[in-house]
Amino acid sequence: MTAVLTLDAPIAPLTTGDPGERSAVAIATHVGGHVFDVLSGRRTVHEIGEHVSARVAALLLTTRLHAAQGPEHRVRSVHACPITEFAVEACMVVGTNDRVRALVLRVERDGERWVCTRLSLV
Repeated sequence: MTAVLTLDAPIAPLTTGDPGERSAVAIATHVGGHVFDVLSGRRTVHEIGEHVSARVAALLLTTRLHAAQGPEHRVRSVHACPITEFAVEACMVVGTNDRVRALVLRVERDGERWVCTRLSLV
């Protein structure tokens, strides 16, 4: 599954509902958007604590996208695949017109919420 966003498209929050009924792309966009906000300096790790595991939170505290400040740094596309009923693996392509990076993440269901349990910045 793939969702391609324009450079100026905002990441909209998910509507309420049963997490089991959300698409893999919607889950990855929602959770990955929170992770990207931390990497780009728009939020703190503490603000998104319910969306990341302790391991990912520790990684986020030591990692930041350099020069990611500003409105031109956006999520360009989200590619996601459901691995099981309780896990999604995804890649988010982020960047500007000059530089593109990828966030690779695994999101797992923890009760009624989805949590990023693995993260890699490529």
